[in-house]
Amino acid sequence: MTTIAQLPPVSTVGADDLLPLSQTGLLYSVTVSQLTANLQPMISVPTGELLGRNSTGSGGPEAIAVGTGLALNAGTLVANGTDHAGFPVQASLSLSDDVVISANGAPGLMPVTALRGLFSAGSGLAIDANGVISVTASSVAGPAGPQGPAGPQGPAGATGPAGPAGPGLGGPAAGNSASSIGASDYIALWQNGALAWMPYGQFLGGQTIDQLPAAGPVADADELLVAQGGNTLSVQNFGALWTYVQNKLPTAQAQVVELTTNTVLDSTRHNNRILVASNALTLTANFTNMGPGFSCRLINLASGEVTMGTGITSGSGSKTLPPGAETSLLGLSYSGGSLVWWSGVVPNAPTITVGSIVAPAQNASFVIAGGIFNDAPTALDYSTDGGTTWIAATSPVITTNAYSFTAAGLMAGTYSIQVRDHNNPAVLGVSNSFTIYPPTITLDTLPATVAVNSVLTLSGTVAPAGAAVQVGLSASATTAPSSWSNATVSNSTWTASLTPASTGTFYIWAQQEADTAVNTLSAAVSVVAASLSVTAPSTGTAGTALTVSGSVSPTADTVNVVLDTQNSTAPTSGWAAATNNAGSFSASLTPTAGGTYYVWAEDTATGLSAVSGAITVAAGATLTYGFNNPGGSYVHGVSTIPLNGSITPAQNVPTQVALSTSNTVAPSTGWQAASIIYSNSLWAAYVTTPATAGDYYVWVETTSGGSVAVSSFTVTVT
Repeated sequence: MTTIAQLPPVSTVGADDLLPLSQTGLLYSVTVSQLTANLQPMISVPTGELLGRNSTGSGGPEAIAVGTGLALNAGTLVANGTDHAGFPVQASLSLSDDVVISANGAPGLMPVTALRGLFSAGSGLAIDANGVISVTASSVAGPAGPQGPAGPQGPAGATGPAGPAGPGLGGPAAGNSASSIGASDYIALWQNGALAWMPYGQFLGGQTIDQLPAAGPVADADELLVAQGGNTLSVQNFGALWTYVQNKLPTAQAQVVELTTNTVLDSTRHNNRILVASNALTLTANFTNMGPGFSCRLINLASGEVTMGTGITSGSGSKTLPPGAETSLLGLSYSGGSLVWWSGVVPNAPTITVGSIVAPAQNASFVIAGGIFNDAPTALDYSTDGGTTWIAATSPVITTNAYSFTAAGLMAGTYSIQVRDHNNPAVLGVSNSFTIYPPTITLDTLPATVAVNSVLTLSGTVAPAGAAVQVGLSASATTAPSSWSNATVSNSTWTASLTPASTGTFYIWAQQEADTAVNTLSAAVSVVAASLSVTAPSTGTAGTALTVSGSVSPTADTVNVVLDTQNSTAPTSGWAAATNNAGSFSASLTPTAGGTYYVWAEDTATGLSAVSGAITVAAGATLTYGFNNPGGSYVHGVSTIPLNGSITPAQNVPTQVALSTSNTVAPSTGWQAASIIYSNSLWAAYVTTPATAGDYYVWVETTSGGSVAVSSFTVTVT
């Protein structure tokens, strides 16, 4: 007997083909179409579709749309909460409101009034049905009433009856709102473990600082509030404060004010100061701007006299303060009037002063000048060692009240110059102290490698300040350059530039022009021919990064790269920095569309540029934009609308978004750039809410105007 397995297989099956069928014990034939007539047909469902049955009656499955607040994610229906955005905002809770809760994992509603059950009133407090918290006045006991009078004393009689109970101290009614506070109002306090009340009139007298009476003249016993070592207040009297001030007075120092031009005295700048006149000048005074009690000390360190001008009265009638003299000026008011007074008493002894000396360079001659008073020297001597050794001044210029001459240079060290009348050695003056430093020069660090014919910027320091500096280029660390260039010197710093004209190893020299023994030189600098090259793959795909590389010399130079559609002229914008590793650089560049491209590279230091061979970039895979409905309603002209959607296949393509009331005509304005996120699979943008209310479609396209898509839904703007 032949078995089914032994039968030859058929290549195709048709609806009219027969199969054996056993029915009520008899064998019949049945067609394939009869056998499958009542079976469910094969269902073909696209990815991302949800099937169900939303029509009445029996029938096949139908597609079901996922509403706002739901999303189909990897076969699972999940809530994303976007339906909440459309809920109305309620400014405050009402007793009739309900809140959504989770009770043992199941959702439920709870009346707002039930929240009150989470709280209980403490001692002396109550919460009524409306949620108002109040003080229970009966829980606060008032003080005991006064003792009643004793009854009349009889012979060995009993004590009189107790007096009537006092009214006690009742607390205020709960829920009152005070607009002002008076002395008879009460303040709650905690006393001896219980609540109590105190009249406001007893609280610091119930007075604010502007209500306090005016105090009389301060005495040592008067007290102030102070905080010592914390925020706890204590009292301190004025007598102790005066002791504190007295201890501080010895450390107070008068301010020194230098006068260089004619000056009008005033209390703001000159009172209680030490005034030093460094130039011959005239002082005047306006008593109104000084006042009684004004005082200052004046010292004349100029080479000429200080003249007492308008508003200054002299006790002796003298009008001038000679060089090297000092005096005091006082503002006085008395029965005879008000005036600015000085004694006018000045020394008549011959005087020589020495003007301020700025430290010269080592071994450099310098000028000594000063003033003469009541003396007529014909020759001058000076000393640089404190008077041990005296040197005759060469060709001094001597007038009635001044002198000057040139002194020989000094070695490094600290000095104070003395000048005397050669004919009367007792008449001498002493200068300020100054320090001469040995000459130095420094050169800031230079790059180890530079390009030939490129400008090399140099800088450094020099002492003494202002000394002339020159720089040069030498192939030797021991032989000075054959030619020099002058540097620009500013105080103690200098700058210069050199341009190497040939390749090789060189040293930069810097030296002081006045003393070439004061010099310095750089470490070896390698001067190389500048070069730049760049390579790129010959093919690529739009939206996919291209890896480019190249080399640069000097090796430390910064290299920028950019993609362009031509190879004849270097682009002027769009450059991005490459990563440079010891002269080998690399970068990633992404073409946004298909076409022919070139990679340009530029050395920012030398200005060299290079361009790669042609890159054939194929267009990216067909791009499709999707949309996610943000839901909700938005107010026109306020804030933004969060929009996003899919990019299929995922790729980093510049994308723009706009809104329009039409879904057939693309917007002409209002496009905004979108961000490409989630591994280039999602576009997103916060789009400005339109200024006009209405229903708006979302339009998305590439920035070049391709792959245009429009949403099937609208966003409501109210």
